[in-house]
Amino acid sequence: MLLRSSPPSNMPKMRRSWRVKLIILGVLAAGYGAFMWHMMHSKPPVIMQRVLIPVEVVKKKEQAEPKGPPAPPIPLIQPPQVDIPAPVIKR
Repeated sequence: MLLRSSPPSNMPKMRRSWRVKLIILGVLAAGYGAFMWHMMHSKPPVIMQRVLIPVEVVKKKEQAEPKGPPAPPIPLIQPPQVDIPAPVIKR
């Protein structure tokens, strides 16, 4: 295998329109890359150093009615006894 620095003389040339399209695509890709690099590596300008939020301090209101007594516990009822006969297997 020979390594050459120039293409062979019988190699077809790229069409001029394709070369122009390839150059335009390269310029657009480089511009997009530069724009994204700028956006990722630059700090946004600081517009406001401090934000003042108006807050009103209100005294906690007392409850109108006191809580009632707790509800009595609910007694649990045992479930009814169920008798299921054993299955009959016929062979």
